[in-house]
Amino acid sequence: MSTNQTRTAPIPYSDDVEQIQPHEAEHIQRCIDAMHRTNEMTFDQHRHGYRATHAKSHGILRGTLEIHDDLPPELAQGLFATPGTHPVVVRIATETGQLDDDRAANARGFSLKVLDVPGEKMHPRTPDLPVQDLLFNTLPVLPPGTAKKFMELAEIRERYFHDLEGMDEAVGERDDAEELTAFGRLANIHPLAHAYYTQAAFRYGDYVAKIAVYPGTAEQEALSERSVTDADPDHILRDLLASWATDRETVFDVRVQLRTNAETMPVEDAAVYWPEDESPYRSVATVRLPPQDAYSPARRVFADDRLAFRPWNGLPAHRPLGSVNRLRRRAYEVMGQQRFTLNATTGTEMTSVDELPF
Repeated sequence: MSTNQTRTAPIPYSDDVEQIQPHEAEHIQRCIDAMHRTNEMTFDQHRHGYRATHAKSHGILRGTLEIHDDLPPELAQGLFATPGTHPVVVRIATETGQLDDDRAANARGFSLKVLDVPGEKMHPRTPDLPVQDLLFNTLPVLPPGTAKKFMELAEIRERYFHDLEGMDEAVGERDDAEELTAFGRLANIHPLAHAYYTQAAFRYGDYVAKIAVYPGTAEQEALSERSVTDADPDHILRDLLASWATDRETVFDVRVQLRTNAETMPVEDAAVYWPEDESPYRSVATVRLPPQDAYSPARRVFADDRLAFRPWNGLPAHRPLGSVNRLRRRAYEVMGQQRFTLNATTGTEMTSVDELPF
């Protein structure tokens, strides 16, 4: 965009930006029930409890979030209102609740826990928790973009848990099959070469936005040239990430897309792409992850079994919006507790980056 070109003003946030959908409470409960039963079947397979989504981790890293100086007022909001540096923990994983083969194309997730964040939070039990969680995925949209569609997909996954071909056939018969199968058409590349997106909308202080992280160096972007192939081991993403992180800094550029058009940028359906030609992603911060052992046994067990990343852990200024996020508010709490119970462990709410094992 030319510096002489006027940007469209972002739409101010108001409480009526959200509209409860018909039968939403029923859809949310049915979705949680289906995921709960699916997790029990996963436990019977592995004798271990995993997340309902993003079960298979590929790396857990610690570092910093550096909020840029001199942001324009519309970007200097919430967490990003005050320049400075915060400790962070990042978990990179694959989308489903199964231990999928890395050689199959799928969405990858990037969970970011920002620490030393002052202010009262939305957390139901510990509103003084100094944490802001942000969750990202490698597709700009969430194909099951409403609580109703998420419920339908969760019930299909439960019904065909032992029949993957049947699951693919059931999804393929739907009118929205092209959307729901989008994850399988993503590039299967180095996990540090992806851009990751919140997919759904969030409050952004006085406005509404989506947030993304992009590879922050040319060398890191170039990792996309290395595609995963059938000749690779089924845990190749862990190996690629660990090899890079051992002796190189990992950098991500944090960017924000402000909502500028109510018609083309809906809040209630996360499957709708917000046009970047109407509102581009703009840089607000940098994540820096120094060289480290990204997958030590102690770190993996801590992050996979005890640690939770939840979009509702954070500031009211970044309130999750839309029916999928309202589903997440209940589902993450219920499914997390199930995971802790199955593994006979206690979940932890981090307050310091030093709690992450080396």
